[in-house]
Amino acid sequence: MQTYRAPVRPGSPDAGVAHVIGIHYYDFEEKQWKHIQSSKELGPGPSPRSNFGLVTWNVDFASPEPQNRIDAAMSYLRSMLVSGTDGPDSISPSVILLQEVNHEMVKELAESEWIRKKFYITDVTTDQGIWQKSHYGTVTLVDRSININTVIRLHYDSDMARDCLFVDIEAASSQTSENVTVRIGNTHLESLVPPTPMRLAQMKLAARFVLYDTAVYTGLIAGDMNPIEHFDSYLPVEAGLKDAYLENGGKEESPRGHTWGYQTENNQFPKRRFDKILYAPGDRLKVEQVEVIGIGEKTSSKPKVYISDHFGVFGNVRIW
Repeated sequence: MQTYRAPVRPGSPDAGVAHVIGIHYYDFEEKQWKHIQSSKELGPGPSPRSNFGLVTWNVDFASPEPQNRIDAAMSYLRSMLVSGTDGPDSISPSVILLQEVNHEMVKELAESEWIRKKFYITDVTTDQGIWQKSHYGTVTLVDRSININTVIRLHYDSDMARDCLFVDIEAASSQTSENVTVRIGNTHLESLVPPTPMRLAQMKLAARFVLYDTAVYTGLIAGDMNPIEHFDSYLPVEAGLKDAYLENGGKEESPRGHTWGYQTENNQFPKRRFDKILYAPGDRLKVEQVEVIGIGEKTSSKPKVYISDHFGVFGNVRIW
C-alpha cells in the first residue's frame, strides 16, 4: 500500500536574514540623495523627543495612476501633519510607514521636493535588494528632526518577498530624560490563504526584534497585517504585542476601525481592520489618538482615483 506525502514547500532562501541597509538624505548642494548608515554621520543632531507621530498606509501597488496616487498621499499627509509652529511648511515630527510601494512610486517619492527637504527615506532606487524580487515593497520615511541609529530589513519566509523594515530612532524618556533607542517596524504580512500558514511565524519573528534585543528600549510594529483567517485575531497576543486600537477602547467588530473594503470595485469580501499598530507591552511606550485616515481621498488630477484601496492609520507615540 502506497502512502501519499504532500510536497514540502521549500523555505525562502533568505528567511530570517536581517540586513543593515542604512538610509538616505538629500544633499541640496550636490543635488542628489546620499546613503548613510546613521544620521550621526551628519554631525550632532537635534535633541531627542519623547513623542512623535506615526502613520502606516498601504498605498496599493496595483491600481492605475501610481505616481499621481503617491503624490496625492504625500499631499494629504503634508496637510494633516502640519504643526504651524515653525512656519507654514513645518510638520510635527513623524515617521511614515508605507507598504505596497511599487517601482514607479519609489521614483516619485525620491523626486518629491517636500520629502527631500523634510525626510530621511529608506529607498530611493529600485535596482537592488527587495526591488529585484518584487513589484512592490516597504518604504519608511523619518522626519529629519529625528535622529536615526540603525536601519534593518528583516526577510520573512514568504512566497511574496515580504519583510519587516526596522528603523531604530533616538528618543528621550519623558520620565527620566534619558536618551533611548526605539525600534519601529514597517511590515506587510503574507496575503491570502497560503497552503502553509505564514503570518503567525512572520509576526513572531518580527516581534523578537522588538521584544528581546537588549539594545532596544522599546518598540512597535505597524503595517498591513492581512487578518483574513480565524487565527489572525489572536496574532498580536501570540506574538507578545499589544494592539493600539484595542488598547485605546476600539472594538474589533466596529466599522470605525476598518481600513479595507470600502474603496475597492465590486468587493465581495468582508470589510476588515487590515492595518494595525502593535507595540511592546509594559510602561515604556504608549500609542494615543489612534485614528483611521485617508478616507475617501482621491487624486487631484483626472482621472480622479482613490489614493489606495486601504485607509491609513495614525497614532501619537509617547515614550515613557
